[in-house]
Amino acid sequence: MIPAEPDEAGFTLVEVLVAFALVALGMVAALQVAGSTVLGLGRVAAVDRVVDEAQGIVALRAAAGLRPGLEQGVFSDGAPWTLSVTDVGPRLGWQRVPPLWRVCLTRGGPEGRPVYVTLMAGAPGG
Repeated sequence: MIPAEPDEAGFTLVEVLVAFALVALGMVAALQVAGSTVLGLGRVAAVDRVVDEAQGIVALRAAAGLRPGLEQGVFSDGAPWTLSVTDVGPRLGWQRVPPLWRVCLTRGGPEGRPVYVTLMAGAPGG
């Protein structure tokens, strides 16, 4: 090997290999971040679909007229849901007023994870 002249500029083979290794590490880190972001967005989209479907279920039941009790069904992805409707007016001490329905749709049984919870005013007389 011929020694480099003092006025010759350039990088040694070791410097180039170290630079490639650093770039490779940076690329691996960037790909991991991108992958976890894509997975997170997929989970958000799945939750969004479930909430949209839950809102539709509640809207259909409300249009038909809410009554206290439990109703069960299945989401489009096959997961079971339970709709619980209770009148919270009497618990608040409200007498002779239209019902105030607490509507809770859970994923699974009545003790499952709540997906959609809201209060809805009932019509006078029931």
